[in-house]
Amino acid sequence: MLNQKIPLRFRTMLFALVMSCNTALIVSGIIIYLHSASKEHYIRQWLGAFITAWPIVFIAILLIAPMVNKLLNVFVEATEN
Repeated sequence: MLNQKIPLRFRTMLFALVMSCNTALIVSGIIIYLHSASKEHYIRQWLGAFITAWPIVFIAILLIAPMVNKLLNVFVEATEN
């Protein structure tokens, strides 16, 4: 068993990686399904769209997440009462 954890300094990058993968899979899958004329080529089209979308979503999350966190800090209490 591996008891070793990944260092905290990689948390933001790993969050963006996992979140972007899931987001790109879901969104590209739904869009391709709704707009595809040929359901027989669905998986190939979906994977192609995913491969294009994932890096874009990954970079967007890396760039946007810090700004969203700062904005949320304005509206959300830092501690529970």
